[in-house]
Amino acid sequence: MGAILENVIESLRKYAAWAYRCGKERTCHFVNYHKLGTPLPICPSGEYFKYEAYYGSGRLEVLRAIAERDIKEPSDRLLEIIYACTVCGGCRQQCKGHVTQGTDVMGIDHVEAFEALRTVLAEELGWGPLPAQKAFAESIKLNHNPYNEPHDKRRACFASSDIGEPPVKDADIIYFVGCTSSYREPNIAVSTVKLLKAAGVDFGVMSDEWCCGSPLLRTGQRTAAIETAKHNVETLKQMGVKTVLFSCAGCYRTFKEDYPKLFGDLGFECLHVSEYLPQLIKEGKLKFKEVKKKVTYHDPCHLGRHLGFAGVYEPPRELIKAVPGVELVEMKRNREQAWCCGSGGGVKAAFDDFAVWTATERLKEAEETGAEALITPCPFCVHNFKDAVAASGKNIEVLDLVELLANAL
Repeated sequence: MGAILENVIESLRKYAAWAYRCGKERTCHFVNYHKLGTPLPICPSGEYFKYEAYYGSGRLEVLRAIAERDIKEPSDRLLEIIYACTVCGGCRQQCKGHVTQGTDVMGIDHVEAFEALRTVLAEELGWGPLPAQKAFAESIKLNHNPYNEPHDKRRACFASSDIGEPPVKDADIIYFVGCTSSYREPNIAVSTVKLLKAAGVDFGVMSDEWCCGSPLLRTGQRTAAIETAKHNVETLKQMGVKTVLFSCAGCYRTFKEDYPKLFGDLGFECLHVSEYLPQLIKEGKLKFKEVKKKVTYHDPCHLGRHLGFAGVYEPPRELIKAVPGVELVEMKRNREQAWCCGSGGGVKAAFDDFAVWTATERLKEAEETGAEALITPCPFCVHNFKDAVAASGKNIEVLDLVELLANAL
């Protein structure tokens, strides 16, 4: 861990130097006006807390002060500023300082910067993370999931379904179910398996799947994240897997982006189901009945902006359009300009009111389209949107993408 922490500290110093070049022109506060023609907000944290320190530009200044040791000890407000951020990447998307050439970041990468800040707070300074985030880390250590659920009940989500448990076996294709689908949104896991079985895919699941580590990495708890990630990588390699499928955008982002940085070449391909299923449709292995429904689509941050130029935007939309009778209408803020669901970066655990407010703002935007249902390919987004529907009384259905498709088989 020593070398990894040294690299993170060095990254923090680099981003601290970039903080001096921030012109505070507030482009990180709003979507791209030239694309959308209206100055809609992009930063949930800044809009909710209404103070410059909570926007990307202000939080970058906090980063600089900590990196240069201008701040000697933490306060409750300081920690709130640092952790009340979904790390959605909206500020990075808008910032003119974030200039990329291929995969080489030439300017400021806000997502990496703020995660590096949290890592230094947790691993070097001992100031963080917040108690609720430490609690889910302890659960991951004991139960291999952040929800304090029994590890041996991980596949119980399939017990009450009519499809039975998916095969636990070595196979070229492995479905990585994820914690939220396993314990909080089981119909997503069931729907994914239903689609794969309907298409005749020869696949398996892991006998001992652990949390991908995303909640730990997003909150700076890197040592614990490496432990759980290492288990997953070693287990999958032993299984001889060629392709790992994900229905969870957070798991997918972690395997796709974080794991190679930690372990090098994984030796297997990572695909979100929204990237995999279109080929099955083209091959005639999946067919859908007509469903009369007007829907809108929410782009998860982990499937979009967090993947940079490789963001998965069009495949999910292609799948929605593949269902006869479904009408897709777009929200004003979409694709790389999308408003965050509000649950990422450890916010759902530590600032639930803020998370639900953010989701409710998105539901308002969805309602403006006249859609009957909000579709998204991320269990964490689905879970938070459902909480927002319950809290706000909004009359809109929330479905994961695979639920929409499985219902149309």
